[in-house]
Amino acid sequence: MRKLELTFAFALLAVIAGFPLIQAGHEAVVDKEAPHVFDLLRKIPSKENLHRWDDNSKDRSVFAKWLRPVTLQLRYDLFGEMAPKSVKGEGDWLFYNQDVDYLLQPTYASDRFYKGTFDTLIAGKRVNPRNPLVAMEDFRDRLKARGIELLLVPIPGKPSIYPEKLWHGVQGQPASPTLALLDDLKRRGFNVADLFHPLLDAKAAGAPQLYLKRDTHWTPQGMEVAAEALAGRIKQMIPDPDTAAALGPRDSIVFTPRYMIKDTTVNRWGDIAEMTKVPDRRKIWPEESVPATQILDAKTGKPYQDDPASTILWLGDSYSRIYQTDAPGSAGIISHVAYRLNRPLASIVNDGGASTVVRQQLARRGELLQGKKLVVWTFVERDLRFGSKGWQVQELP
Repeated sequence: MRKLELTFAFALLAVIAGFPLIQAGHEAVVDKEAPHVFDLLRKIPSKENLHRWDDNSKDRSVFAKWLRPVTLQLRYDLFGEMAPKSVKGEGDWLFYNQDVDYLLQPTYASDRFYKGTFDTLIAGKRVNPRNPLVAMEDFRDRLKARGIELLLVPIPGKPSIYPEKLWHGVQGQPASPTLALLDDLKRRGFNVADLFHPLLDAKAAGAPQLYLKRDTHWTPQGMEVAAEALAGRIKQMIPDPDTAAALGPRDSIVFTPRYMIKDTTVNRWGDIAEMTKVPDRRKIWPEESVPATQILDAKTGKPYQDDPASTILWLGDSYSRIYQTDAPGSAGIISHVAYRLNRPLASIVNDGGASTVVRQQLARRGELLQGKKLVVWTFVERDLRFGSKGWQVQELP
């Protein structure tokens, strides 16, 4: 019995001491750098530094790098489970977990939304900076002082339009909490654009697939539904000569189109499929091939380009980037809204950063506000809870 106890004790000590020694040896010999464990001695052992060291250790671990892919593949093969960022839907549909969590967790109107946060004084008022309405109202007022209107455009996440592809047997159309936000914004005097009903109406009318199956974003067809609705809303707000020409009777106004369209096809590898980190993901899920329409300059045939001098400034996230600056190019919502308005836009786009980062970038590029009549602020609805850097109040130059 004594020998057995000693054997287990030595085995435990070998594991406790062996793993760190192997890791340190790998970093010193293979990576040719000082072992990560020495970082503990280089910085003050604060809670923040220890957490950062622990997170870095997980990423650098040679054992984790070997074991994690094997475990992920086994979990998928045996149970259909995937990495925490991905949710498996019906058939070959995948969903982003933050899109799903946004629909299930408390909204900004609930006290539970603010758990763990504190109020602060802004412009003499006690407010909670996590509340998106605080930043929205501040931004609107700063623009209004310059004679610029603001149009707020929450973009529906995929499960808000296709809940039946997420949960089997879903009956009816569960209401996204963003619809209540739109009503609240209207009561507070905001200009808003509702993309939910145009997309749901298009779906009910039998439109082709409006969102990519294994990506967080819409298809070009869904994007064009949104572009049509947004262009109509913008025309209501700033019916200037060019916009009126695109909207008015062709027999009473000389209409000179600035743009032409070109049909094409684009292959998309889904970002959610990539998030699964399943080693065989490229074998499990193919790319999606979807038709798209590029917007070209009618005179030169070159792809659509922004104009910093435009009276309209567009702020957006990856929903504004997809098809626009990545393949096939000039086929995203910015180009399509410009095509329908018959005029170029100016834009600031940051993946995942529409809640705060785009306004920070605008503060560094204040010249973009010169001559503007309208700022169109678009953001995917999940950012109301999960937006990068939250909803900070941001000064303008």
